Amino acid sequence: MKNKITIVVLLAILTACIVLGCQNSKEQNKTTAQNTNDVEQLKIGNQRFLEGKSIHPHQDKKTVLANQNGQKPFAIIITCSDSRVSPEIIFDQGLGDLFVIRNAGNLISDIDMGSIEYAIEHLDAKLVVVLGHTECGAVKAYINDKNAAYKKHLNHIDDIIETISNEDEEIEADKISPKELNYLGAIDANIKHSVKLIQDNPIAKEHKAKVVSMRYDVHTGKIDKI
Repeated sequence: MKNKITIVVLLAILTACIVLGCQNSKEQNKTTAQNTNDVEQLKIGNQRFLEGKSIHPHQDKKTVLANQNGQKPFAIIITCSDSRVSPEIIFDQGLGDLFVIRNAGNLISDIDMGSIEYAIEHLDAKLVVVLGHTECGAVKAYINDKNAAYKKHLNHIDDIIETISNEDEEIEADKISPKELNYLGAIDANIKHSVKLIQDNPIAKEHKAKVVSMRYDVHTGKIDKI
């Protein structure tokens, strides 16, 4: 009788271990799949937005309460301050999903890089997206910088133009095709410059962050990888 009880107990323990092991394995697989599909999640969200089927996830009081003690964004988005380019809307995401950094021309200053490092190192965000866009005023200012209107004013807009004009990628793009004739090329070169800065960052390298370049079309609402 005692032996039977022992066998039953051992079987129960073994069953519990198998169940817990399967659950842990499922959770690990789920996490791996999530990391693998972060880009796809953004693409699917943009497709919903394009089709007028946005679900507006995580935009309620329940989400506010769920995130009140911390945040776990799955992606870092560096994009332009342009009022037509709102990441949470065009990617159909919500509170706590995206760590967003915005400025004119999606440039990377020391402060912006510090924000990126924080999100990678302390919030465990593994995907970084540099999102440029068509009709970008900062790139247009760079293209038209020979215009007298831009030469009259010594202000911080000049700093933006100078920053873009000194990007190696812009200089190379201009050699291939003059910037006045290659507007999209100038936009993409600016995006690629920011991507390279992040890829070369020691913390991004250490944490194996995935850096992706994308362009938003303000005429269609569509986002493409470039």
